[in-house]
Amino acid sequence: MTYQLIKCTAYDQLELFCIQQAKVTITTTDDETLIGKAINLENYKGQGEFLLIKCEGQGEHLVRLDQIKAIAYF
Repeated sequence: MTYQLIKCTAYDQLELFCIQQAKVTITTTDDETLIGKAINLENYKGQGEFLLIKCEGQGEHLVRLDQIKAIAYF
């Protein structure tokens, strides 16, 4: 699947979550739910941009930004 750029405002919000290391709940387009701390945004040439999230007891996960359906923080 070809990576689709996300809106700048959405990217800015994700950057803020990472700076704050906010605890987030992410729902992907595959209806997978991840709960953890937003760590960093990473860019992999030819693959797209990803959010690195650290989930308690499950380790780190990379979520491709265009596959995030919903995100909430607390």
